[in-house]
Amino acid sequence: MQNGEETAAPADTAPEVAQEITKHFYRVKVWRHLESSYLAMFPRPVYNRIPNFKGANEAAAKLAELDVFKNATSVKVNPDKPQEAVRVLCLEQDKTLYVPVARNQTGYLSRVVLEGEKTPALIKKAVSRNGMETYGVTVGIEEPVSLDLVVMGSVAVSKEGYRIGKGKGYADLEFGLISHLKAIKPTTIIATTVHDCQVFETLPAELFGPHDVPIDLIVTPTQVIETQRMSQRPAGVLWHMLSSRRLQLIPALAALRDVEMLAGRACTLKEEDTDVEERRGPARGRRARTRSHKSQSEGDGGNTTEGEESKPKGRRTPRRRNSHKNKEGKEEGEGKDGKEEKRRPKRYKPAPIDFTVKISNISPNTRVRELKNVLIERGVKPQMMVWKGHRGFCYLHFFKPTPKKGEGDAVVSHKMDDIITALQAVNLGDEDDKPRVLCVEPAPPRRPRDDAPPLASLETQAPPTAEVH
Repeated sequence: MQNGEETAAPADTAPEVAQEITKHFYRVKVWRHLESSYLAMFPRPVYNRIPNFKGANEAAAKLAELDVFKNATSVKVNPDKPQEAVRVLCLEQDKTLYVPVARNQTGYLSRVVLEGEKTPALIKKAVSRNGMETYGVTVGIEEPVSLDLVVMGSVAVSKEGYRIGKGKGYADLEFGLISHLKAIKPTTIIATTVHDCQVFETLPAELFGPHDVPIDLIVTPTQVIETQRMSQRPAGVLWHMLSSRRLQLIPALAALRDVEMLAGRACTLKEEDTDVEERRGPARGRRARTRSHKSQSEGDGGNTTEGEESKPKGRRTPRRRNSHKNKEGKEEGEGKDGKEEKRRPKRYKPAPIDFTVKISNISPNTRVRELKNVLIERGVKPQMMVWKGHRGFCYLHFFKPTPKKGEGDAVVSHKMDDIITALQAVNLGDEDDKPRVLCVEPAPPRRPRDDAPPLASLETQAPPTAEVH
């Protein structure tokens, strides 16, 4: 399915009420389709992220086959998970790799530098979130940089070159900053790697402003698209779209503004702070007490149209606990002397285990996250995992199928033979770069601990396994 062909995702039915077409509308459409079509990869859920997708490595390999990548000597790549394979290829091919600098640092780019032999394990570590900070050398605004290729992450793109990010505006702001410092040349190519379903034939031009970065090259696992580039690149930082709070968050911007003002150039900031980054919604699992109807826009913190906010509600009156009297006329929980007795918490009764699979020959350096990613890729979804990686093994528990409410008796059950077949020939490497073939075998069912989370709560977690150490 390709969004550009206007083939709606299964979950996207025609709404009864006309929905406002915004950038966030397309973000939600893509995020929802990736999740519902099982195309999303770790980290999940992909909402409010540059989504990782199945085929990200294939898209990176297809990009590496192009002359624009082969001829590039200096490449800037965004730090998100779907572009991790691109960062690996840059270091493997001895290209100068630049990544965005941490917001609390004064530089505007970070150059990943590896000393000594570049082993696959070292490269993989260096392109991770923590590794980019460990092996990154900050580049100050006074140091010249020339980029041949810029690889950005995207939530949605069109064949016209329009790009929609996750909505915080940092990618566009970073591009404006490096353009201001002449790191972007007229010959610099702006590329993105996405899944085919993230590519639209067209996107409304009125959603995009002068701060939005257009894309020259779209690479998917199956195709390479040279866009029509309907808009111009930002030539630099658009100060009138920034608030003073943005400068406090990004020291490099404040330093650049000081230099510009000393040179006598106008750097007037906007008075009203309508930046949307770092303004998080209510915590997950909690209901928001007030609602604010705002349409968030990608960009340099500007172009945010704020609507009316609902009036704050007063303090809630605490609910009265319903009291039930027993046969003796006393309320439940009331003791013989009339004093309230403490209620004993209900103990979790674990579901019966159907079968257990043991995975051994695990390297002590292997993280549980790496194994979970393999399980997701191979479609193995245990209800509980007992991780003993430091001892070289783990257990996967599969519960007996029990029908849920309203679902009758139609419950999909797992088969041990299918699970063992799916996990055959799985290789996981350690820091010594010695891949190990995991040993998968049946194991006698083990009773989970009484304090393990119930099955109902495990279904909402991602990845879909409960981890017990």
